[in-house]
Amino acid sequence: MERYLEFRIDEQTTELKMEAFLKKNAGLTKRQISQAKFRPDGITRNGVRCRVTETIYPGDVIRVCLEEAGTASAHLENYNDGIKSKDLSDFHSNKASAPVSETSFSLNILYEDTDILAVDKPAGMVTHPTGMHYTDSLSNLVASYFREKNEQVCVRPVGRLDQETSGIVVFAQNQVAASRLQSVKSPCKIHKQYLAAVSGTLPVDMPGVWHTLDLPLMQDPENHLKMKTAADLSLHSSALSGKIKTAVTHYHTLFSSQDWSLITLKLDTGRTHQIRVHMASTGHPLLGDTLYHSDDKISSCASFSRAALHAWKVSFQHPFRDEMLLLEAPLPFDFRELVSLSGSDLLSI
Repeated sequence: MERYLEFRIDEQTTELKMEAFLKKNAGLTKRQISQAKFRPDGITRNGVRCRVTETIYPGDVIRVCLEEAGTASAHLENYNDGIKSKDLSDFHSNKASAPVSETSFSLNILYEDTDILAVDKPAGMVTHPTGMHYTDSLSNLVASYFREKNEQVCVRPVGRLDQETSGIVVFAQNQVAASRLQSVKSPCKIHKQYLAAVSGTLPVDMPGVWHTLDLPLMQDPENHLKMKTAADLSLHSSALSGKIKTAVTHYHTLFSSQDWSLITLKLDTGRTHQIRVHMASTGHPLLGDTLYHSDDKISSCASFSRAALHAWKVSFQHPFRDEMLLLEAPLPFDFRELVSLSGSDLLSI
């Protein structure tokens, strides 16, 4: 989708070269500036295309093209092509009888502007197209949404959620927004907070108390679908050390019963299955997580047909405005049912 930034140089600004201004005042990288200058009317001063070596003066109007019109995700097929329609609430209630590949969902939008789209992903849906889910991913659904609005947008999910995980996924609508949201050093980096239900009793924490799990992970050499902690694998071989990734999780217990506990989590890293492996390593695996806990004996009233994990909240600075965005995804049916068992307001943190 076409996206421009426009600046009016104020009277107090000293004379600068265009490239220096775009780096310092517009926050663009050298690569982003280089890409912009090769677009038609990519960088203009007072409506006239200019070079980045030119000097800018007070009163000048600078316009930069971040993305051209016609930029779209043509490779993403329409989500609804050949997919049977089914109501989204059935799946969130864990009552869907059809597999996701045969199910059509409407997009649950939490926030949208010219740069960002944040949506609530249902459990059971993959974020990106895969061989098994080539047309029924969340990215396909978002691409279909923009096509229906006659908008050409390149679909760029910022991060991902496991297929079983519900909750917030953020999409950037242009390349610069994506870069700023993904950069670890950027103030726009997305911070996520999760909600999980785990097996067993954990002591309820006082407000502000968080527990840290610093357990490096790597792919299980015996099962490539799983991850394991380095300690579990007793990895001391230098040949394997390069495959071990730092993984840090913080959790806070909201509620405990005799059989299960409700916790909220924050991550310093975003490794595959990080929360699932870390909580299983404490002896408190996620409810419904058959991959990391095959013998789940908790009571049927609190049972899950998927790993009980929900990307609950996100916060980040807007990539082009001095504004903090705080987004929250409503609880899906299985979590609402579980929380109702506590009989108290657990989520007022």
